[in-house]
Amino acid sequence: MTIYSPGNYASDHKPEEYVKYNLESEIRNPGIAKILFLSKTIEQFGSGFKRIDSLCKDAGIKYTYERSDNGFKFIIYRPKLISDTPDVTYDVTYEKALNITEQTVLMVLKQNPEISREEIAERVSKTVRTVQRALVSLTEKGYIRRVGAKKNSTWEVLR
Repeated sequence: MTIYSPGNYASDHKPEEYVKYNLESEIRNPGIAKILFLSKTIEQFGSGFKRIDSLCKDAGIKYTYERSDNGFKFIIYRPKLISDTPDVTYDVTYEKALNITEQTVLMVLKQNPEISREEIAERVSKTVRTVQRALVSLTEKGYIRRVGAKKNSTWEVLR
């Protein structure tokens, strides 16, 4: 059996039409589709446009798309990160005592002391483990402390 891809997009529909009118997807190559489905590379057929739309709306993320000869390219605009802000100024006393990750985490905590480690990691584009190390260091250096019960605690910025 020969499996090949025709190399162009087979639909005249736009992504928003698939979302709005509940259009059925068009499988261009059943052999490739079957292999991808059986290998669990794709979960189901025909839900991609709707899932992209739904996930982006739920997260408040803007997206657009560009159509080309062989399909669509989705452009997803990520939220602005703390590290993307050009006009950030740091207190001179922090610069000597804190590294850039610690400074950034401290700024996030000043903006929202109830934020979780996971949310901080997302905002500053670091891993949760890196954020945890920064939080421990900031606590040891006396910049922050945890207030409240384990489940419903907040951060208090001390300086």
